[in-house]
Amino acid sequence: MGIIAIGAGIAVGLAALGIALGQGFGVGKAMEGISKQPEAAGNIRTTLIVGMAIMETMGVLSFVIAILMALKL
Repeated sequence: MGIIAIGAGIAVGLAALGIALGQGFGVGKAMEGISKQPEAAGNIRTTLIVGMAIMETMGVLSFVIAILMALKL
């Protein structure tokens, strides 16, 4: 089980890193867009929240897949 657990840990770690980078870039661009067009803040915020939810879902799914790999199910 050792090598499988290491692989599962690396997979979750890389997924978390990718999600963190994506969320950071997304929030940065959203703030930039809101500063340029304050009247569009509602639309930008809504789109940002949907994008964040999709990214978090990918994180949870990668965690579930890693658990399934570690348990060999």
